[in-house]
Amino acid sequence: MMRTLKLSLVVALTVGLYPGCAEDEGDQPSQEVIDGQNAAAEEIAAGKADEAGCSGTVLPDRRGFAHRIALTFDDGPNLVTTPKVLDILAAHGVQATFFMNGKNVTTAAHRDLVKRMAAAGHLIGNHSQNHLNLKTVSAATLRSEVEKTRDILAGLDVTLGFFRFPFGSASCTSAATVRDYGYHVTGWHIDSADWCYGAGGGYCSPATFRYVADQYRRDINGYVVSQAKATGGGVLLFHDVHAWTVAHLDAVLTSLEDAGFTFVRLDDTTTFPKLNGVAAPPPGPWVGTPCGTDADCSFTASGAAAFCYRFGADGGSLNYGFCSVACAGFCPDRAGAAATFCVAAADGTSGLCAAKAGADACGATPGTSAQTADRYIGSSTATPATASVCLPR
Repeated sequence: MMRTLKLSLVVALTVGLYPGCAEDEGDQPSQEVIDGQNAAAEEIAAGKADEAGCSGTVLPDRRGFAHRIALTFDDGPNLVTTPKVLDILAAHGVQATFFMNGKNVTTAAHRDLVKRMAAAGHLIGNHSQNHLNLKTVSAATLRSEVEKTRDILAGLDVTLGFFRFPFGSASCTSAATVRDYGYHVTGWHIDSADWCYGAGGGYCSPATFRYVADQYRRDINGYVVSQAKATGGGVLLFHDVHAWTVAHLDAVLTSLEDAGFTFVRLDDTTTFPKLNGVAAPPPGPWVGTPCGTDADCSFTASGAAAFCYRFGADGGSLNYGFCSVACAGFCPDRAGAAATFCVAAADGTSGLCAAKAGADACGATPGTSAQTADRYIGSSTATPATASVCLPR
């Protein structure tokens, strides 16, 4: 802990020497950033593994991280702040992934910095040339944004394996185009909200980012750790261009370590097999699988044990059942299985996950038929929605 205090003091002092070289505390993010990050958080919260192919935020790996975290940093490099981030990571023995905008690699000093990062074992990712919303640009502009940064970094003998869309904003077409270049498209599981905390001088306003619980509005350490515990690990998003992030990164990493988390790189195939293209869909029962007892639903999802939801027909006897998990707003998905949706349970005060109707999903669940249902929101931040779901006839 003494090491943490000393390092934090040094970082705080050195950041203060360069107030004009990085985003200052109190600078407000643009409306595009605010809208983009909130939209990404909504997509991640509702994200389905089966939909990851069209998303710039949702990853195909949704669980099984075993308290492992991949640190990622966007929008650099910055000659003042990025070296300090590297020093902090070195003190923790952590290798991260830096997603770079080509427009920020303009001088020999920038190129030397990129080489230093690669030599230290950090991964370098493509974050486009100009940080545009690539979901809305023309096909020609999209290719130009990818290729310009690729060519700049390739000239530095950097191996590029990962691409992150600015704001996590992608479409099926744009994601497919990026993959044509050989990239793995990656979003994140946890947004540190460093950009929001920095804008408020340590206070993340709900008007800026609505996905931070009130008890963490002035506590980035608590917020990041709470999110990491909720997901069990995963990909964590920071920005290496903010002075505020530099001043608080050491303390956040220490808090994660104290909570039992360890750090890996994005190319760790044990932690992120699907992202790296080396995994097959896990076997066994899932939401919507026919069942007779809870023992037939031997899986957990989002930390909750599955159960057999029994329902009646032919006079009310419990002749049928399907596997489900409790939910509020969102349900987990699994690659190779039907997408899921959170609906109200019979009592109306709780929710349960059911399979969405599609590709004859209801035919695989006896006693059900496709029915339109409202999303059960409960205490979540989900927005109202409806879906066609396999529910008891």
